[in-house]
Amino acid sequence: MLLSVQAAIAYIPTVVRELREQLRRLRDETGMRRVVVTNLHPMGCTPTFTRLLNYTGCDPLANAGAAQHNAALRSVLSALDPNNRTFLLLDVHTPFAAFLLDDSNGDSDKKRFKSTLRPCCESFRPDGYCGEEDENGTRQYTLCDDAGRYFYWDDVHPTQAAWAAVARTFRAAVKSFLSV
Repeated sequence: MLLSVQAAIAYIPTVVRELREQLRRLRDETGMRRVVVTNLHPMGCTPTFTRLLNYTGCDPLANAGAAQHNAALRSVLSALDPNNRTFLLLDVHTPFAAFLLDDSNGDSDKKRFKSTLRPCCESFRPDGYCGEEDENGTRQYTLCDDAGRYFYWDDVHPTQAAWAAVARTFRAAVKSFLSV
């Protein structure tokens, strides 16, 4: 996993360069007037990474990669749109981090989650996936009783409850940006 994280981090400049070009095209060639762009959440806190730590913490290297990507993205958006009229950076990193990394966060939304680092649907094998069955049709995963009490559904996807809690934090900014 370390090699793949390092490879992903090395690829960040290429990704951001391509994002800059495509965002410029959306604005200049297609005439898009309002574009919402999300940054990355703390990637090292997804169960893909927390599983390797027995769901007790987040992978700092993967989180550093997300932070590096987010800083580069902020820089690109500032250069493309200094007055924030066309592009809104929807910061999903901050609310995700509040749920996943901040133990002092006494937010009632955070308290609703039984687990923020372990998924509701968990494969028996580290290289398996949620929903996998063997050749006899036997489930190769466990499923929690209440997905609403888990932050992650599977190794990478937040639950509907997690997205609802996170979305509350940026609803006003989106409405303002879109003039709704």
